[in-house]
Amino acid sequence: MADYGKRDYGRCPCGGQYEHRAVEVRMTVQGKVVVLTDVPQGACPQCGSRVYKAEVLERIESLMKGDKVRRVQ
Repeated sequence: MADYGKRDYGRCPCGGQYEHRAVEVRMTVQGKVVVLTDVPQGACPQCGSRVYKAEVLERIESLMKGDKVRRVQ
């Protein structure tokens, strides 16, 4: 299982240090609006750039394909 708790996002190309945030992501899946809460994200306080861990993006992609939603604990 992916470790969504890892919060080190490294440095932004602008030189800032990414900070951990938990954000809300809204998307449409098979014609229905889906809201994901507490999605881990890195955000640069200097330039506003945002990044996600590969595991998080893979999970979001599987949801967009219409895979069954399973709560990850």
